[in-house]
Amino acid sequence: MKYTDHIEHYKLDAEYYDFFTYDKFMEQEHRRRYESIFNLLKVKENESILEIGSGAGHALKHIKSSMYFPLDVSTHNLIKIKSKTEKKIFPASGDVFNLPFASNSFDNIILSEVLEHLDNPPAALKEIFRVLKKGGRFLVSVPYKQVLTYQICIHCNKPTPTLAHLHSFDKEKLSNMVKDAGFKIIKSYKFLNKAPHRLHVYLILKFLPYSLWKILDSFITILLDKPCSIMILSGK
Repeated sequence: MKYTDHIEHYKLDAEYYDFFTYDKFMEQEHRRRYESIFNLLKVKENESILEIGSGAGHALKHIKSSMYFPLDVSTHNLIKIKSKTEKKIFPASGDVFNLPFASNSFDNIILSEVLEHLDNPPAALKEIFRVLKKGGRFLVSVPYKQVLTYQICIHCNKPTPTLAHLHSFDKEKLSNMVKDAGFKIIKSYKFLNKAPHRLHVYLILKFLPYSLWKILDSFITILLDKPCSIMILSGK
């Protein structure tokens, strides 16, 4: 399926969906996802970070002296991100298929839970490759082996994908797509196992430091290959 106008779609999405208010279960999911992202990315002091589809700006909690560029199609969320921090950040409105930056601009780029929404993921990855610096790092995360479902739209009476997810990824599919765009894969990581997550065990264990939580999550995933997401760290 394809959008007739993906830019207009996500401008409306930003206005109707509240990215900044979520329940205690989603709070732990966002927390562990971004802990995992920055544990893999290992951003160095004074490096630049571009986050494409920055949502509620969860990355801010992990950024110290780095230059953070949150990017979204709509300015709606960007204004909120800017207002909730005293850190010096550089919000930008733009489209992943036509990034408003020069080639070789960023040390680090994050694309978290976005690729599954795009009707042409390979084109987006090639554009990301263009703006990443030589020697830079790119981290992408997507839902893992998601079963795509559809509902009938009340407006057009046609099937519409749940949560606007157009693609499902496993490790091989995502790895090949990243490599085809020109990136060199450094590491992959499956995380946030569905069993303890859906049973709210991770909410009970929210006091665990990330290092211990990661060991527990990885062990459960070895026994039961049902992680919520997979992320790949790659370089240029």
